[in-house]
This record gives sequence, structure tokens and C-alpha cells, in this order.
Amino acid sequence: MKKAYLIHGTSTRDDDWFPWLEEAVAPAIELDRIWLPNPFAPDSQEWQAAIDDQIPHEDGQSGITIVAHSLGCIAAMRFVERHALKQTNLILVGAFAKPLPNYPQLNGFVTPEIDYQNVKEKLNQATVITAQNDPIAPYQYSVAVANHLGAKLIVQPTGGHFLSDDGYQEFPLVQKELMKMMK
Repeated sequence: MKKAYLIHGTSTRDDDWFPWLEEAVAPAIELDRIWLPNPFAPDSQEWQAAIDDQIPHEDGQSGITIVAHSLGCIAAMRFVERHALKQTNLILVGAFAKPLPNYPQLNGFVTPEIDYQNVKEKLNQATVITAQNDPIAPYQYSVAVANHLGAKLIVQPTGGHFLSDDGYQEFPLVQKELMKMMK
């Protein structure tokens, strides 16, 4: 069975469309929803340690697939940046890698700037999904991440930040991208 990992943002692994995605891709893909400490007051070093504990990263590890949302996108890129990985797949939803004016408490995640060239060299495929009406992470931030990574970019006119509050208890687009990426 193929395996992928999901890194959430400032919610929990049981929120939004994450449990639905796990069910939707089974049995073809086992989706492991990563547990992260203090998701509503996240600390980048605590998150890095938790991710390292839950996603394999031996030197030369090949073929890891990560689906990430919001702050989880930065955490996913940092994971790839810090380890000697190969052929990594990323699906980044509502990505940003710059400080968010309304969330200064997250600045520790975005500084220093991500070494995009380092991350890009370790990628097999990457897709970035964003909405033009995202009130949390401006869609231009996702476009910048996609451009830096040479990723496929999907910009939707609406969708907000792809949270339950935005109507996203299910997210068939992510399911479709993940299935395509892992066939």
C-alpha cells in the first residue's frame, strides 16, 4: 500500500477535510494525519521535532508524499529542506512563506526564508492550490511558493482558506491531485 502524510496548519488533524481525505483515498493510499503539538499556539521547533518523529527521513529517503495545509505547508517545506530526501511529492493547500500581517505569532515559521533551491532539488512533483479570496494567506503568497518550487499551480476564484468554515469538510480536488501524483 502506498503511504502519504498530512501536515495540518493551526487546526488539528481531525478538523476540516483531513479525516475525509484519509477515507477518500483508502485503500489505495494510507494517509497518516500527523499529530502536532499546540496547534493553536504553534512553535516551529516543536513542530519540526514532531514531524521528524512521524515521517521517515533517512539519508537518501525517496518517494515521500506530503499533503499540507496552511502553516503545515511551511512545516512540510522545512522538513524537505532539512533532510537528504529524493523524489519528494508535495501538495500544498493555502501555502504561504512570508509573514502574515494578522498573525505575527507565526513569524518564527517563515524566518529565515526557505531555501527554495534546496527544496526544489529534492522534489519529484509539487502542486500548490490556492483561492483568490483567501482571507488568511493572500493567494499571491501561494503563487510565489509555486513559482519558487516550479510547482503546478491551481488558483480557484473562491474557496477562502479551505477550512470547514469555508465549506470544506470534503476536498475532491486534493483527492484527485493526490491520486494522480501517486499512481
